[in-house]
Amino acid sequence: MRFVGLFSFLLFGGFVSGQVYNPGINQKLSDSEHAIDLVRTFQSFGTKTPNSHQSIETLNWLVAEYQAMGYSDIVIDSFMRNGTTYRNLIVTKQGSQSQYFVVCGHYDTRTGPGANDNGSGVSAILLAANAIKDESTTRTVQFIHFDGEELGFEGSFYHVDNLKKPIDSNLYCVLNIDQIGGTIGEPGNDKIYCERDEDNNVSSNNALSWAITDTLANLCELYTDLSPVISKAFSSDYIPFERDGYVITGLYQHARNVYGHSLSDSLSNMDSFAFVNGVRLSVAVTVYFAQVNRFVGLLPVSSCAIKIYPNPVESSLIVEGVENNMVFEITDMSGRAVKSGFVANHVVDCSDLNLGTYFFVTESGTYRFVKQ
Repeated sequence: MRFVGLFSFLLFGGFVSGQVYNPGINQKLSDSEHAIDLVRTFQSFGTKTPNSHQSIETLNWLVAEYQAMGYSDIVIDSFMRNGTTYRNLIVTKQGSQSQYFVVCGHYDTRTGPGANDNGSGVSAILLAANAIKDESTTRTVQFIHFDGEELGFEGSFYHVDNLKKPIDSNLYCVLNIDQIGGTIGEPGNDKIYCERDEDNNVSSNNALSWAITDTLANLCELYTDLSPVISKAFSSDYIPFERDGYVITGLYQHARNVYGHSLSDSLSNMDSFAFVNGVRLSVAVTVYFAQVNRFVGLLPVSSCAIKIYPNPVESSLIVEGVENNMVFEITDMSGRAVKSGFVANHVVDCSDLNLGTYFFVTESGTYRFVKQ
């Protein structure tokens, strides 16, 4: 239910303090290409207005996907408003603590198959669930597919209205994923909006929303080839949560929405680069905030001890702030070491690297760079 008229605030460039590049997390992102197949299936069901047979078929498909992953705590929460039956799908991954993290997005569509709005979000949520299905996590995670977003957030309003009052203190944060597929041929497919709470009607939830959204931006820098842009959250399923005082954040494509709410909202009009990277970010954020036990406790990325440039690099990487003959390792995005040795005369030869994103790793820190 979105149209691009977003307020764009701050473009992050290479800011990665606080979060840690983790090859284990990165390996969880390897299935992101499968998101394209999931969207293809999603759009095949046609227009998914609430209570239509297309909507029910889509819901049954979602349930089958979660069952195939091994999930058993699957709830279809049905309710009626104004003579229409709506169905929210809630799938829970139990953690060791009662505090929980919600990953959500809508599955209803308007005037078309909704490949981007919001098949892209649906597929990202499915892959996030798949990434942690066999992991022990500290936080419990709820994956929620809302119905009726296109009709005024009917599903999310109903869900929030039925949470504990005045507020469920165990709900840590809500991540909403809505339209991350990009738009083919439009500028901005190399960026993504990371959305934070800037509505002061309830101001107590703003500070943590800002901090968590900063974390989204940092994870984007670590695990994707997109540039994060901080923006205001609006007009999607996190709004009912925000208005009740819950902490929210969200992801939304940066490229202009050309085909939304039309028969042309199809996979062929999405941008595969933006989409796959948006899915990678969705999965990384879920794994990070679920607190997968075996990924917790790594050292932080250093942000200032060493300076490397130029970035992007074509041949020679200059390394300042180190002694000669310092040991280094260069890893690719999967965590595989592709080069190692000693820094000689503050220069590292990168001419033999393939084009792509890498991490320069030393005992004092980890630094992201791009070979072009």
